[in-house]
Amino acid sequence: MRKLTLIAALSALATPLFAQDAALLMGVNRYEEFRRVGNGTDVLNSADNLRDAGYAVSTLANGSATAMARLLQRFAVDAVDAERLVVGLAGRFVTDGERTWLLPADADRPTLFGMGSAISVDSVLQVLAQTPGQAILILGYDQDADNRIGSYLRQGVGDLDIPQGVTVFYGEPDFTDGVVMEAITVPGGDAMAFARNSRGLREAGYQPQSLIMRPASEETEADPDTSIVDGVRNALAAWNAAQAEDSADSYRDYVFAYPDSPFAAEARRRLDAIENDPQRLAEIAEDQLDLTRNERRAIQRNLTVLDFNTRGVDGIFGPGTRSAIRNWQQTNGYAQTGFVTQEQIDRLDTQARRRAEEIEEQEAAEQAELERLDRAYWEETGALGEQDGYEAYLERYPNGIFAEEAREALQRSEDSTQAARDRERALNINPVLGRLIESRLAQLGFNPGRVDGRFDRDSRRAISRYQASNGLSATGYLDEPTLARLLADTFGR
Repeated sequence: MRKLTLIAALSALATPLFAQDAALLMGVNRYEEFRRVGNGTDVLNSADNLRDAGYAVSTLANGSATAMARLLQRFAVDAVDAERLVVGLAGRFVTDGERTWLLPADADRPTLFGMGSAISVDSVLQVLAQTPGQAILILGYDQDADNRIGSYLRQGVGDLDIPQGVTVFYGEPDFTDGVVMEAITVPGGDAMAFARNSRGLREAGYQPQSLIMRPASEETEADPDTSIVDGVRNALAAWNAAQAEDSADSYRDYVFAYPDSPFAAEARRRLDAIENDPQRLAEIAEDQLDLTRNERRAIQRNLTVLDFNTRGVDGIFGPGTRSAIRNWQQTNGYAQTGFVTQEQIDRLDTQARRRAEEIEEQEAAEQAELERLDRAYWEETGALGEQDGYEAYLERYPNGIFAEEAREALQRSEDSTQAARDRERALNINPVLGRLIESRLAQLGFNPGRVDGRFDRDSRRAISRYQASNGLSATGYLDEPTLARLLADTFGR
């Protein structure tokens, strides 16, 4: 009876009563703004091994910045009383050379002055420093990733400021994943020997000759009463952690670790709800297409052609593109998930090609109509060969079909006018003679306007009409033949 009372009391607690070794495993293989990281979530595969070795394990796959921060905060609390600490981080890392950050799945493209909610590896190292000599950090990342990000950042891990007593292993995810299962959690396993024998692993920080995290003589048999209490305590702590993370991985790990616990049925129910969520299934289906950057650009271009605004054609499926996809899916009777299937990509491409052809035909028709109007106006203006017509055409169609021809004609007219002006100036016509000329033009019916000896627009038109009627060059300016004819007409009558 006393045993049952103790178990019931432990079950009512939300946190464990006794110190426990702590482990944190977080991996990202899918990013909204970056390409995939191969095997980025495999770091979580060692969760059961750590639990079997006595660790309280927290896991997170493809977590957002908020989820990562929440899990790290809980790990920092658990680490206070722990004797052994293990952290495995995998995904895309960014460094300025000295500081290093792990990017969450929803990270924006970072800058030196805006890392957003990226996870500071240096801060993780400070937490690990609480158990010197029994603290390991494992970093798995794609070492062949595009290196530079702007002028000051690059992808990868920088020169870490590692506290005393903390050991760091890093390399490609394929090589880092085995450290926990084959060395750290194996009774008598030597993590340093494992790292030295692995061509893909490098080590830094505290590097003793041997580093054994689980002694070979570790007790495996416990007092029956203690085993029951510990089992309930561990199951409750793991359930609290699974609910806090609230992800498919957290519930799956819980079911595997505690299949017969009172919370296993609820964990299975929640896992089923998450795994069968249409949104998640759509995301997985799109992820399996493994779309290239160019294929993503093509989808964005097709959406843009169909008037669905993606806010850019850059091959990155951010909020703008996801919104455009949802709007297109709604228009076409699909579930509005924001993630595309191959069928939808093909249909989108067909629609965009058809729309592009329609736009091309419409533009060709519009261009033909513009050219028709251009030519018609030319016939009304410039084709008459007069300066006013050229000027009217150019005012409406400065880049029209006949614009160059009109400009050349105006230039020739201007040259001709300047020459006629120079010839008239050489005649040295005084005001008295000017009035005589205007008076004669008036007598002949050419209407020079006011007779004042000043040749204004009316005078020029009268001179031009007189020249034309007498077979002279109709410039509107006086020259010797025009003046001689006018004077002859004046004094001969």
